[in-house]
Amino acid sequence: MIFVTVNETNCLIKENIPTLENLSNELIYEIFEFLNYHHAFQAFYDLKQRFQDLFLNSNLPIKINISSISKSKLQHYLTHIIKPCAYRIELFRLSNPFIDLCLLLLPIMKNLTQLTTLILNNIESNYIEQIVNHLSCLPVLSSLIITSIDTIKNHKNIYYKIFRLPILKYCQILIELLQCPKSLPVATNEFSTIEHLIINHEISIDQLPILLSYVPQLRRLSIGNLKEPKFNRTGSGSISLNYLTNVSLKLDNVNFDDFEILVTNYFRQIQILTIAIQYIGFYVNSTQYLNADRWEQLISTYMLNLRIFDFQLSYRGLDSYDERQAFETLINKFNSIFWIEHQWFFDHHYHHITWSNAAVFYSRNPYRRKDYVLYDELVENIWSSRFDINEDPIHHICIHSINMIKKSIDNFPNATKLTFCETFEVPRDLIVIDLNRFLPLKQLTKLTIKCHRFSFEQLIELLQFTPNIHVLKLDSILLYRTNSVSIQQNELSKLVSNMNTITKVTINKEVTLEKIQLLTTIFSRMEYLTINLYKEDLEPIARFLLSKSNNNTRYLSSLCISKQRNDLMTILKTLIKSKKLLHDYILKVINRKLYLWW
Repeated sequence: MIFVTVNETNCLIKENIPTLENLSNELIYEIFEFLNYHHAFQAFYDLKQRFQDLFLNSNLPIKINISSISKSKLQHYLTHIIKPCAYRIELFRLSNPFIDLCLLLLPIMKNLTQLTTLILNNIESNYIEQIVNHLSCLPVLSSLIITSIDTIKNHKNIYYKIFRLPILKYCQILIELLQCPKSLPVATNEFSTIEHLIINHEISIDQLPILLSYVPQLRRLSIGNLKEPKFNRTGSGSISLNYLTNVSLKLDNVNFDDFEILVTNYFRQIQILTIAIQYIGFYVNSTQYLNADRWEQLISTYMLNLRIFDFQLSYRGLDSYDERQAFETLINKFNSIFWIEHQWFFDHHYHHITWSNAAVFYSRNPYRRKDYVLYDELVENIWSSRFDINEDPIHHICIHSINMIKKSIDNFPNATKLTFCETFEVPRDLIVIDLNRFLPLKQLTKLTIKCHRFSFEQLIELLQFTPNIHVLKLDSILLYRTNSVSIQQNELSKLVSNMNTITKVTINKEVTLEKIQLLTTIFSRMEYLTINLYKEDLEPIARFLLSKSNNNTRYLSSLCISKQRNDLMTILKTLIKSKKLLHDYILKVINRKLYLWW
């Protein structure tokens, strides 16, 4: 898929207005669909009266997707499309922490009569309860996603109100808690229609059965952080979950006894089980899930329909020879006739992390995973079978070692995200040829570089082969002995500057004005920038980024300072006012981060 920015779309359309005017309404509507409705609106709406009429007089459904957008453009979009066409909106996706959801959504809630999908990502928790209180106004809402950007005190009532929505089928929630909520009562006569439930925030194993009592129609369950019991109990009696076939759990300090109770009471019908566990240190309790005989007994007795067992157990701090020996003794028992008959095979590997070593034991089957990790030391068990993973829709490749790039025999034709991990040793030679051998670089849309020795010049060399990346995350901007001016004047840098479509950039380590100037020169299409800085660098960087004469930041409308210090907000607010840098803007601190939107 080729990514085209809205800015480039505007230029193309203005150059071809006479040709576009000759197209039929049907073809123009197809262009609207291809561009994303918001981008189409920005590009077409103010050009001709005909295009305005096409937007306003159509009965076609609308999908609203608001993420990186300036404050003025949002107001224009709200006035001319969202409000007058609310009755046509079938999908509403918001992922902008600056927007006041109550002011945006509540006035039009009763008009969203065709809204089937509501996605609220990166929103402030203080809006959540008010929005949830009004969800009952949406008569056909079947899919709901809520992800908070900060903590909330108690979401007991939020669950209860969501469970009462009449036709909701899909629900995904991530709401971080400030304190543990009081439990909901067990459901007795009010039940939810939810069939697919994803809870990505912390929940204790004794709270889970109470939530499950509300969703008897559940088919798929995913818990992103299932923790040990808070009240020393693991269930409230058996609940009939006759349709539940797919369960995915990430366990945090849950002992095997409690997990067994969960399985015997609620998971007897499941066909797919995905388990991920991580321990710091190798000790007695951490080895419970490596008991092959116990797993065999549990599955043979209580999970007779299980056909996919997707398992991963990782240890940090597996440093001694004796610990490695004990680890390998346990995993070698996963080779009995039981595992072979089920075609469940496993691999393990060791790799180095900061100040320590780690080990991972995991199932190696053709399961539909989205992420794949290339480590520096892969140890394949002699009984495991290598499966061709080319048919897997793996979208994210994480690379720990240059050696594994050269050795890998797998191909990842669907990969769109690439991460170089902290331990990746950056080679002097260009690695593009080896990379392109097993993943299509032109297809990548997101690049993350966590290793701190990846120089900016090497980044430029890589970006010439990845023209469709629009999200870039860097540990730092490393210049070595090269100054930023010489990089900007380099012909390859000029090429990358003209061809790249990067709109979102994140830099983890502190940056200086010189590095920001380099960044904006190369990535002049940036709309959203997240940085870390020292207090003394705030004023020069802010003045540069917000300067009206700076053509390289003309699309920038959002700035996040990832480590808010006590007086940064005051300094920035005073600077904007005294120098009249902005007229209409929002400045706020959310979860210890400073956000500016204009």
